[in-house]
Amino acid sequence: MTTPAMLYRAKKLATVWSKYSLTKLGSRLGSDRVQQVSALSNYVALGHWMRVHGFQFPERLATREAVFSRVAERIGSDKVLYLEFGVYEGGSMRSWSRKLTHPESRLHGFDSFEGLPEAGGIWHKGQFGVKGTIPRIDDHRVQFFQGWFEQTLPEYRPPPHDRLVINIDADLYSSTICVLRHLRRHIRVGTYIYFDDFCQIDHEPRAFHEFMVESGLRFAPVCASVTMSEVFFLCVG
Repeated sequence: MTTPAMLYRAKKLATVWSKYSLTKLGSRLGSDRVQQVSALSNYVALGHWMRVHGFQFPERLATREAVFSRVAERIGSDKVLYLEFGVYEGGSMRSWSRKLTHPESRLHGFDSFEGLPEAGGIWHKGQFGVKGTIPRIDDHRVQFFQGWFEQTLPEYRPPPHDRLVINIDADLYSSTICVLRHLRRHIRVGTYIYFDDFCQIDHEPRAFHEFMVESGLRFAPVCASVTMSEVFFLCVG
């Protein structure tokens, strides 16, 4: 006769041997394959994170550009203040420069242009650095603020605008929470917030969760890429 104690011991033994087998498997895998396995677990964790927060994206699109375009369709003719954190070579800034048509819209990009300030997750310190080179974009509405976020944001004063769009491509938890906390007083109903690496559960999702708890603000999912790496939220209260 099988008793509860016997079932418990059998389950515990199976767990122990599963962990043993996984460590043996890990010893045989290359770094790239281990990174792939880690990424898969991140997606599982992100799906759970979404359910816990009661979030469900009404639309999943094929590419990041399609995600940008969907939101731009709603606000492109408004007087927008577009703030981008993590400019890199300027690809996103150029895209939004084309999409925001109001002549008084402003596009402000924040970046050290020296790469990430620290290692974290899949990234290493200095990654995405461009040796201090600021992108050249032929649009007088575009302005760049070079330096670390904690240095440039305290002195930043947003110009008048009717709609605020925040693009956070800072990758790291520390950089993301820094941006959100500094912009708290400017985020209100109707503000769009975009995250570019949302699948890294310990970074942008963690910072966003902490910000929602600290601020008391509520957000609704707008749209995301198929992989849910690129996501847009709207502040609703």
